[in-house]
Amino acid sequence: MYRSYKIQIHPEHKLFDYCDSLCFKAKNLYNITNYYIRQVYTALRKEIRNENQLQVLMDIEAYLPQMNEIRLKNYERAKAKPKKVDKKEKLIEPKLKLFEMPTQEKSFIGYAFVEALFKVMKQIDYTSMPSQSNQQTMKNVYDDWKSYFEASRKYKINPASFSGKPKIPKYKPKNGRTTCYLTNQITEIKEGILKLPGTHLLLNLGKIARSEGKLQLVRIVPSYGRYVIEIVFKGEQEKEIKRTDKQKNEFVFTPRRVMGIDLGVDNLATIADNTGLKPLLIKGTGLKSLNQYYNKLRAKYMCIIRNGKSPKEGIFTTKRLISIDRKRNNRVMDYLHKASAKVVEIALERTIDTIIIGRNVGWKSEVKMKKSNKQTFIQIPYATFIEMIRYKAERQGIQVIDREESYTSKSSFLNYDPIPTFGDGAHSNFSGYRSSRAFYKIKGSKVLIHADVNGAFNIVRKYVKDAFEGLERKEFLQAPKKIIIMGKKHAKLKASA
Repeated sequence: MYRSYKIQIHPEHKLFDYCDSLCFKAKNLYNITNYYIRQVYTALRKEIRNENQLQVLMDIEAYLPQMNEIRLKNYERAKAKPKKVDKKEKLIEPKLKLFEMPTQEKSFIGYAFVEALFKVMKQIDYTSMPSQSNQQTMKNVYDDWKSYFEASRKYKINPASFSGKPKIPKYKPKNGRTTCYLTNQITEIKEGILKLPGTHLLLNLGKIARSEGKLQLVRIVPSYGRYVIEIVFKGEQEKEIKRTDKQKNEFVFTPRRVMGIDLGVDNLATIADNTGLKPLLIKGTGLKSLNQYYNKLRAKYMCIIRNGKSPKEGIFTTKRLISIDRKRNNRVMDYLHKASAKVVEIALERTIDTIIIGRNVGWKSEVKMKKSNKQTFIQIPYATFIEMIRYKAERQGIQVIDREESYTSKSSFLNYDPIPTFGDGAHSNFSGYRSSRAFYKIKGSKVLIHADVNGAFNIVRKYVKDAFEGLERKEFLQAPKKIIIMGKKHAKLKASA
């Protein structure tokens, strides 16, 4: 179980220049690593090569003997050491694998190859960063390439599931910054003070230093003209979690007390469970209001700086706009943290063992609603909210599952209508309909149930069919209780410079 704590570094902070320098170097190393990978990958796939591609291939050819010489020395050194024994009590023999020139069949050069090349070249961006940190930055490039290859493979199988053909990883902006990673081998915490590599400056952590667990990682993240130092601790799991079989998409145990959550805008989270207690609504109107004011304020200042300018002239951002973006982001995160903590608190009070959250793939890109509501819906980071609920709940031993929720709002929970999955070709005649924004009405009856509560009940029923056995009909007709999340004091976004 990991815990992370964030400390914002503003431009007047003593560590700001240090953070800025490291993140700038990380961006340079990311780009040069990506440059070598891209040039080799594209050069060996065509007959005519440009100057950049030829120069990279010449560099590799020139330094390859030195790379292999170092690898050979490491092999001889490993052979001289006492041999290790594996789990089957067999001796582990060191193996010699020399580097080879990339070919058309093997045009993608691996991490070990590029790192060895940069060490021999004494590449300036590689040597200017602390050890471990430079390696982690290079690994991030390979993570992006791995995602590209995985996406390309899936695209060939099912192109319709993508909005476009995957593209190879791009370079970071010329004057931009990227996240810098500092491992626990080059950072340490002593007496509540964080020591960072390459500087005599120290960071007093205060109560963060008393966190249980071992220091795992320090991240320096660029954020709206500032930097956020994220300190990650690794500790023991507080309670055991009974997980599902992800490959079969089935439960490996039978949940006894299950909570369903239907996400929305006015009602950020509608909570219903099989305990027989009253459903709950966590209101999202505060978050909606915050986003609407942010959009209004940002549009005003964008209009001022862009008035009379052509698309290719003038500036697109100012310190004031960056400040507005930062304040909005901080308040949204604060709101979601409080809402997710409330969800977990409710789950603990009701002794819930499984939380099921409804979420559909591509629901933001394919949403059909009027413009004003669509803007608000798209700006709410539901994926972040789900992950907040997940890690807070898992600390308490509560399993969190997110599943697709198609037709859960159209199906009648009270009549146990079948709930098909969108795209599987199945259709059904439902026993009710949404008579208004707030209520779901049963056909030929005066019975009304809150529409979002009906959806939350169906999310549970779709995946745990016998979850509500033994409960009486009246338990499902209870009016939901509203919970209002209070934001920070003076929550309005001020347009200060």
